[in-house]
Amino acid sequence: MWSFASKLWGKPNVPEQSTVPQGVLYEIMPPGAKVKRRCVYKDAQLSIRPTNIKHQYQLVVQKVVDEDEKKLLEDDDEYEDDDERAFLIGVEIGFARTMFEAAHGFKWSDPVEPEGSGYEYIMDGKASIVDMCENFAMAVAKCAWSRKKNRSYTDAPAAEVKAILTQAEEDDLEQMLSNVKIDDSELAETAEYEAAATTTPAKQKSATEGEDGLSSAPAASASAAAELPAEPDVMVDGEIIVSVLGSLYLFDPQTTDFVEIAEEVALTVVKADKYTYWMNVASNERDFSSQRIEPEMNAVFNHGYRSLIWNYFDMAGKAYSFSMIPTDDAHYNALHQGMTRAAYETLNQEPWEKVSETAQEYMLDAFEEDAEMLSLPENWSAHSESADEEAEEESDEGEDDFGKAIRHQPVPASVKTSRSAERDDEDEYNSNGSDESEAEAESGESDSEDEEGSEHDGGAGDGDGNSAKNSRLAVGYKHGRSFVVRGNRIGVFKHTDDDKIEFDTTINQIDDTRGRKFTPSSMLLHEQDSALVLADSQRPHELYKMDLESGKVVEEWKVHEDVPTVTVAPTSKFSQMTGDKTLVGLSHNMLYRIDPRLGGDNLIVQSENQAYSTKSHFTSAATTETGAIAVGSAKGEIRLFDRLGVRAKTMLPALGEPIVGIDVTSDGRYVVATCKMYLLLIDTKIPEDSAGKTGFQKSFPVARKPAPRRLQLKPEHVVYMGAPISFTPAKFNQSPDGNRSEKTIVTSSGPFVITWNLRRALGKGRGDAYSIKQYPETVVADNFRFGQDKSIVVTLPNDVLSVKRSQLAKPTRKTLMIHASDAMGSSLLSSSRNDIVDSPY
Repeated sequence: MWSFASKLWGKPNVPEQSTVPQGVLYEIMPPGAKVKRRCVYKDAQLSIRPTNIKHQYQLVVQKVVDEDEKKLLEDDDEYEDDDERAFLIGVEIGFARTMFEAAHGFKWSDPVEPEGSGYEYIMDGKASIVDMCENFAMAVAKCAWSRKKNRSYTDAPAAEVKAILTQAEEDDLEQMLSNVKIDDSELAETAEYEAAATTTPAKQKSATEGEDGLSSAPAASASAAAELPAEPDVMVDGEIIVSVLGSLYLFDPQTTDFVEIAEEVALTVVKADKYTYWMNVASNERDFSSQRIEPEMNAVFNHGYRSLIWNYFDMAGKAYSFSMIPTDDAHYNALHQGMTRAAYETLNQEPWEKVSETAQEYMLDAFEEDAEMLSLPENWSAHSESADEEAEEESDEGEDDFGKAIRHQPVPASVKTSRSAERDDEDEYNSNGSDESEAEAESGESDSEDEEGSEHDGGAGDGDGNSAKNSRLAVGYKHGRSFVVRGNRIGVFKHTDDDKIEFDTTINQIDDTRGRKFTPSSMLLHEQDSALVLADSQRPHELYKMDLESGKVVEEWKVHEDVPTVTVAPTSKFSQMTGDKTLVGLSHNMLYRIDPRLGGDNLIVQSENQAYSTKSHFTSAATTETGAIAVGSAKGEIRLFDRLGVRAKTMLPALGEPIVGIDVTSDGRYVVATCKMYLLLIDTKIPEDSAGKTGFQKSFPVARKPAPRRLQLKPEHVVYMGAPISFTPAKFNQSPDGNRSEKTIVTSSGPFVITWNLRRALGKGRGDAYSIKQYPETVVADNFRFGQDKSIVVTLPNDVLSVKRSQLAKPTRKTLMIHASDAMGSSLLSSSRNDIVDSPY
């Protein structure tokens, strides 16, 4: 038999009885659920695994498959691994022994899940299992004691460990009696089992066990510690905002572990100047770091582990990852509040005291990795992740039907469908500018030189030439086409039925109706993919409609002479699939409908605009299927509108970092906002609203703002990546089938494409549950193919690729390390050349 992730972390500092080799994992549903229990893994291994944090352990259930099934899974491109469940061991999970249909096992709860729910791991009814059950339960209790006392389990008094296990089993019995009506005979049987379970003799100690039943193997040597950064030349002084004590760890990229480098340090946040804060870390022996508090720190707080993890970059730009565990909850809470205050004032340039108490709580939640969110939608909760994967396969099949419906529509004759048509198409576009072509011929410049990107005269913003790079991406739903801006041209790419991508043709020399060339600063597919709406940053009061059959700008829209348009969005999520003529426009402080049919110099519908007197600095907008609008700003605020022409129903406080992109699921339940260093995932459902309304439809109660989930890369993973994070605007996969099919988020940073599984990201502490793939160049744009999430279009400066989501891997040293050969472009990291288009157009 073969176990997914069966290789443990290689640490000897785990209990000797740390593995139960075979059993079945069940999920116990909360009271009122239609299904009481659900099988998660029919064959699984239960084990104890140390975390990167000292004295903290996880209870891990790993899926087991046989060799034949393993091979089938490895060959399945659509397979998404759901290979393990992990739970932080503490007294709060109530780990206890149990029985189910005369079979021995264990049960425990997950504190973040609804009361009355939990998990059971059931073995067989053999008598030989009893000793294993008791020894494993005692080992878990010792790990819970270790976390509670922040000391090694080898120091645990046997009586205190026994008390933890006994208390958990008594609580379990009390819960069972409160939920189930039983007669006296049943109660007697339960009590008899309880007495028998707690008096079962322990097995004889093995030669490697100490008196406490745990392994006496030594911990990792301190000499194996990672290389420390050089001591800072100076520790910045200032007004002390907070100072806490704790132990300090440094991530070792060789062993992939956090290694303790100081048993006690002082972490101090100081105010060096107005709205300027520094964080100093030092022990009695040496200074470790002094760094300015800024987003590049990539700080992660986790209350469950009572830890802060962050990045530190030395003078040479080398990345390190530190972790500090404060001595107790009081120190942790003080550090959390002090750092959040410093980060807010640094980014917003205003006092923390001006922020309302509700907004402060919202921000504190945002900086907490394991902040509690609302439960998943009912139609998600009714399925395990394994069932969810089956649903993905079904939805992929459905997508194929949908894809056939849109791909098999007649393709206009002027839209080329093969690479062989490239020459005729370019000749057609070049011939339209006969005067320029003649001039080029006289100067000895050939058409082929022009195809390679030779420069044209056209003033600032032309952007064409050898230096031009790919910059924008628009993915179409009709005819299976995607469009990529490259300087003054647009490349057209064809998606094939086997999810590959091929270069199709080029739209050359973009100019407006007056012949002025420009490089599009943004583009949006419009009117059933028959047109592109283009913007030019040099002329922000105008928009341009390009007809895709002719490849020419056919209309110039003067939106308003006093309203510079920052960005445009479709009227509704899928209006791209309709003949709708209107758009949603956004200026720095105004949201409005644009209707080109109005004509003249003012295309703003007067009854459907909303202006704010203050400088709101709007940056991005996205719409739901019903036309509700989410708007992000440079201040970091998020506004939710149910329609145009009215003020926002909800305004979520700014964390301080500018929002560079925003997207929303079709039903409006979830919003993802992109900041430079992290994504904010927000559940807009109003808590305890019987009608299930969202923040688009009504305001949140003052004291019940939604708890945002920060999706960010682990600081220790940034060590491998070697550079600060800078995310491109994140997108949900698009599906006209609704929220049930929108289950993945895609973004990129540097040469990495990253996806988050929405279901897993919404789980407590699962913001780091992402997959990743590295490319030889910086990714400039990415998005899912329309109507599904199994294929991603990736745009590099000189390439356009199609990659299957299943090719993205879990972040590891191997997948994250940037190799010199890759940076030189000699390796495309296993991507097939058939999926890559070298596209100088």
